[in-house]
Formats: sequence, structure tokens, C-alpha cells
Amino acid sequence: MSPLCKMKSHLGNGRSMIVFHCFRWYHIKNTALVLMFFTGFLVFSGPKGRADSPQLFGTTGLDQSFCKDKTFRQTVVYVDADSVQKGDTSWATNLENKLRATLTPGERVTVVELLPDHGTSSKLWSACWPNYTATQRAKLAKENFFFSSNPLNNLEKQQGFFFNGFGAAITQVFLREEKGHKNDRSTVNGAPKEELLESLASDGARFSQTDETIRVIVYSNAAQNSALGSVYDARTSPMPDFGKELGTYFRHSIFYFFGVHSTKPNDPNYLAESHAFWSQALATMSSTVAGFGSDLSVANEVPVVEKRFHVSLDRNNLELSGLLNVMTDADGDLIDSWLGITRLGFVSITGSYKCDDGTCVLHASTNQGLVTTSNTEKLSMKGTLTKGLSGTIGVPGSVTFPITASAVR
Repeated sequence: MSPLCKMKSHLGNGRSMIVFHCFRWYHIKNTALVLMFFTGFLVFSGPKGRADSPQLFGTTGLDQSFCKDKTFRQTVVYVDADSVQKGDTSWATNLENKLRATLTPGERVTVVELLPDHGTSSKLWSACWPNYTATQRAKLAKENFFFSSNPLNNLEKQQGFFFNGFGAAITQVFLREEKGHKNDRSTVNGAPKEELLESLASDGARFSQTDETIRVIVYSNAAQNSALGSVYDARTSPMPDFGKELGTYFRHSIFYFFGVHSTKPNDPNYLAESHAFWSQALATMSSTVAGFGSDLSVANEVPVVEKRFHVSLDRNNLELSGLLNVMTDADGDLIDSWLGITRLGFVSITGSYKCDDGTCVLHASTNQGLVTTSNTEKLSMKGTLTKGLSGTIGVPGSVTFPITASAVR
């Protein structure tokens, strides 16, 4: 039976079955076609039987007006070309599902390919998530549309167009991987040379062009290994100031690495050592690591509230200033929130921020030490948005410092 006949015979069982059976057949015959069908999986994994599903490689029809909505976060997805493996597509499907569950209305998503062989990067695609806030939905539901359809009726199609473009961008990386020559790479420290940090820095301009929080999702083995620095280098000397050496700072950004694995065999300490390397490296570049491992640890939550504060910290009679940015879901749980203090560093915070009858309370933990050498610290503040918040940061019962915050927006 031909591949086309196989696809038709399963049409009534849902689109995922179509792709699965065609994938198995074409995996033997033609890898490029496998990847095209893989993109179709990303796009057509919605409800079966829809006649208005977007067509692969067709006119997108994506409504650009969603990019006009004011947002308080953007997402950048970096895909390490050297980490992409033929036949392994589960990570991309998981990434799509995670984005679908966490994007805010109008949030811009950009896909960038990292090329560690050369220390460069290439932007592949960018678009804004087609969705409406609860307030916008309520307003649209009450309006009458005599000469056009209600935009809510087209939302599922628009979201299909969005992931059509996303899937096509990811497929470009797979197709280029087929043409690569990974076995020809030079080695450093007994492992393949990978200028991953340099590749990220090559896209650094976007971090200086916005004051939005940037959620950075990196699919990579995280195996930085070059003359600049290496996860395999066991030297005890201080970590170089990569921000200064590369002239790049990832301000207002939080990094989530997934797909992490060693490029050396039998390397049981790799995860801990590479995590330590990237935590220190990004600290010198005004950023922080909130997630690191084989799986993507982004929480399935959508932020609906954002507040930013100017902060003042009294540390041993030294007045320091900085910024505090809190984003929360509908329950007040913190999402992609952070605190940055001049001369001390930048950390992500988890916990809760709630305002009731004008009084706001913040209870949070940092992902690393900021005012002490502890692995984590407690940040507790209380007050009003008009008069400001006050509290302490540090290790309760050991050492804490007073901190105040005044609302900016």
C-alpha cells in the first residue's frame, strides 16, 4: 500500500495517527519528508474533523494586530543546532504544548537557531500569540458584528496559523541538521568544541531593545566548550566576567534550559557542574537560570498581573538601588519574577504576591544568594502601592537587610 493510501485510511482516526504512520514509513525512505510531516503534527494536533485547519506551507493569514497589544513579557526560544538529533522530535512537541499553556495574549515569541560550530545565531521566525484577555473576551461577546464574524470565532484558526509558523521554523533546524558535519568538529577538553555562550551573545541586541521581561527557553545540551570557557574545565580560578568579555548583557531575562546532557560518555557529575557553570556565567551577564535539566521546567501558568518597583536596599549602611518585577497568575503565584540590585546581582523569585483591600504582601524565595552567600534567601515585603512596600531580604534567623520598594507601574 502506498504512503498516501495509508494516510487516507487513517484520516478518520485523528491527525496524530496520520502523522505517526506516515512518519514510520518515510523514516526509512526520506528523512526530509519525515520532518515535513513532523511540522504537520505540530500544526494539526488539534481536534479532528475540522475543515478550517490551517494548511502546511500555505498563506498563514496570521492577524498581526495582536502585536499591537501591550504585553509585559516576551519569549525567545533558542534551538541549539548541535543538540538536535534525527528522529527525536518529542522535545519540540513538549515545547509547543508548554507554549500553548503559558503564553499571554499578544505575547511575542521568537525562534532563534544557535550555531555553536561558529558561535553565531540565526533568527528563524517571530509572531505574537493570538488570544484575548478576559476583559477583551467579555467585551467582544457583547458586541454585534453585522458585516464580519466575531473575532472569537476565528481564534482557534489564528492559533493554528501561529503554530504552523512555529513548526515550520523548528523544521528548518532539523533539515539543516541533516546537512551538518558534526563528526568534523574540533575538540577542546576531550569533547566537541561548542561556542554556545558566544552564539547566545551574538543575539544580545534584542535584550537592550526592550524593558519587558524576557523568558528565554533554550533547547541545548548546554555543553559550552571553547577557549572562552567550558563546562568541562575544572579550574578553581574565579569565573571570567563573560558580560565584560563579550560586551553582552541579558538584562531582565530568565533562562530555562532543557535537553541538557553531556557530550562525554560516563559523566555522572555533568548536570551539577554544567548548572553551576551557567548560573555563574549568566550572573556576570545580568541574568539568571530558573530552570535547568533534561525536561522543560516552565510552570503551566499564565501571568495576568505585572507590577514593577524601584527598590532600595540598606546593606551594612551601604544604600543600593535596583528593580523588582512581579508577575502573577490569577491566584497570586509568582511567574518569571525577578529582583536585580546594582553591584550585587540578579535573581529570579518564586512565591506569592497578593493585594487585598489596598494592602499588598510579597512572600518570595530567591533562586540563589543575592545579599548573602546562601543558596537561597527570603524576601518578605508588605505595604501599599501608593505609599510603598517595606520588609527584609536575607536568611531569617541569621542575617537580613531592610529593603523598600516604590511602584513604577
